Order: sequence, then structure tokens, then C-alpha cells
Amino acid sequence: MQVDINKIRLLPTRDEMYHSYFKEYENDPDLYLPGQKYVHYEYNEEKVDRYIQRQKDLKRIPLSIMYEDEIVGEIIIKNIQPHICATMGITLKNEKYKDCGIGSQAEKLVVDYVFNEMDIPTLYADTIKSNSRSQHVLEKVGFTFIREDENFRYYRLDRN
Repeated sequence: MQVDINKIRLLPTRDEMYHSYFKEYENDPDLYLPGQKYVHYEYNEEKVDRYIQRQKDLKRIPLSIMYEDEIVGEIIIKNIQPHICATMGITLKNEKYKDCGIGSQAEKLVVDYVFNEMDIPTLYADTIKSNSRSQHVLEKVGFTFIREDENFRYYRLDRN
């Protein structure tokens, strides 16, 4: 897919946007931990409603990754400690939107948002150890690998 990165933007995710997004969502085998069985995703309105409520209960900031007028992914800002740090998580809707610059541009936009709009100087991210695609994007955006455990690699990016 050929992408004009200038057409990528982030919008606060409203409930109805989640339903639109998850109707075309596909599970990514790269996001499974070793030993976990791949499960095909099927849209379920009640499950999406529970997911939305969980984001609210955990005081996360969900942002829709928009390409033109379509929701192509989601970035969640979580573990927010105002003026100290936060953690970013990203997913793209399906394979069509991977390996074309959308994730990299969306991460750059969220870094700018966290550093400048939220005034948070440190942003963390993590990725499943086997997800080399996500690790590459994090490093391309400027994140530094800080440690790993049995299942995850952890990254950090500072405003300075």
C-alpha cells in the first residue's frame, strides 16, 4: 500500500469509532506470546463495549490512527503519571496497514503529543520479544532499548 504520511493523524477515540475499527480488525500472530494459541478475531459488540469501559476505568487515553477518513489503528497512552511518564501501545487494524509507514508516523505524532501537549518528559513502550517489526519502528522513532524479560522488550524515549 502506498501511503502519504501527511494524511495520517490522531483523533481521540469515541465509542462508535471503536466499533467501526473492530469490525475490520484482525488478530496479529506477531502479538502472541510463545506458547499462546493464535485465535481468529470475530467482532462482538459486547466485547468491544467491555474493552471501551476498561480503557475508561484504567484512565487511558485512546487515540485513533486515521488515514484520510479511515481508522487504521489505535494508540493508547497508559500508565500515565502526569508530568513524569507514560507508556504507549499501538496496534494496526490488519496487515494491509503494516510496513507502509503508518505505524512510524503515528508513533511520531503521539510522541509529539505526549511531550508537548501532555507535558510528559518520558515515554515508555514495550513489545513482545518476537515482534521485530514493532522493535524496528520503536528504534526508528528514537526509542532506546532498556531491558527485556522472558516475554517482552522494554523501550524508553526522553524529551531531551
